[in-house]
This record gives sequence, C-alpha cells and structure tokens, in this order.
Amino acid sequence: MKKAILLLSFLTLSFISFAQANLQTLIKPGTKLIYSVEAGAQKYDFIVTVKTIMPAVVFDWEITNDKKSSGTITHTAPAMVSGNAMYNYFSPGAKILDDNTLSVWISKNTFNSLTKGTRSVMMKMNINEEARKMGVTEEDPAELKITVDGEKETIEEFMATDVSGGGADQTYFTFSTSAKMPVILRMKNEFYIVLKEIKTK
Repeated sequence: MKKAILLLSFLTLSFISFAQANLQTLIKPGTKLIYSVEAGAQKYDFIVTVKTIMPAVVFDWEITNDKKSSGTITHTAPAMVSGNAMYNYFSPGAKILDDNTLSVWISKNTFNSLTKGTRSVMMKMNINEEARKMGVTEEDPAELKITVDGEKETIEEFMATDVSGGGADQTYFTFSTSAKMPVILRMKNEFYIVLKEIKTK
C-alpha cells in the first residue's frame, strides 16, 4: 500500500513539474519572452518584451551580445492576418514593419495554412529572399520544455521545414499550436534560436 501511494505521489509530482503552458493567457503587455541564440561562435539572449497585442503586436527587443543592441518592432494589423515574410535580422531603433512582414509571430493565414489542408505555405524566411515552400509533415505536435516564472512547463509546437526541395540547409521553424498566439518557438535559419523562458512578473 505504501509503495502504491509513493508511486502515485511520484507520478503526480512528475505531472506537476512539467505543466502545460497556455501562451494565450501568459503573453500580454509586459510579458518577456527570452530566447537563447547561437550565431556562429556567439551565444547570447534575445529578449522580447511585449508592449501591445491588439490590434497588432508591438514589442521591445534586446540582444545581450557585445553590441548590446535594442529597439522596438511594430506590426500592422494586415500583417498579423496575412503576412508571409519574416524579419529576422535586427538593427537598433524603432521599426514599423510593412503589411507583409512579421517578426517572432506568424500570421493567422500562415498558421491556418500550416495546420490545415495541405499543411504548407509559401513564405519568405528572410525579407528580400525568394519565397520557399514550408510545410508541417508531422501530424502530432512535439513539446518544448521552458521555464515560466521560475516553474518548469511545456509548450506544444508544430515544426515547419523547407519542403520545396531546396532545404539542404535544414531551415526550419517551430510555432505554438495556439491559433490566437502563434509565436515562433524555435528557428534554424543561418542561426539557431529557441525560447527558453517566459516572465510575466
């Protein structure tokens, strides 16, 4: 009987130690998304501080490498709906992205295209590049372990890879399974970035 109680307690503790994070409720003005970045030999953090969610996402950003650069990204409402180009290389200061460009988030249309029907979409992984066909090939989402306000949690993620035939560089990104908060969680695109922590306090 004691062994059964101990096993049950252990299983309950294991379940609690990695609870499922709900990005829709976590991400709000003031929330910090902390990403770990590897770019060549450099390793540093990329910190996003959300300023507004509606009608379009606005965030401050900071890069903790030697240059210590920072700035603000402002999206447009049309881009949040249908943008298909990614802004991944940041320059200091404030920048308003155009109606086709997003950063850290993917658009509603891109999310729907990657999760329904053919589960693929034409995207520019960097502005000023040719669009490539990105597709989700796995039916079930994977889990990414992160820290939320000091607690261990997981986020479900879908992976989109280059399925156009030109994917020798293994370009990919993963995104949250939340249609209302389709945040990019990981990306490999001449660099590697992964969300490691969320702070709401």
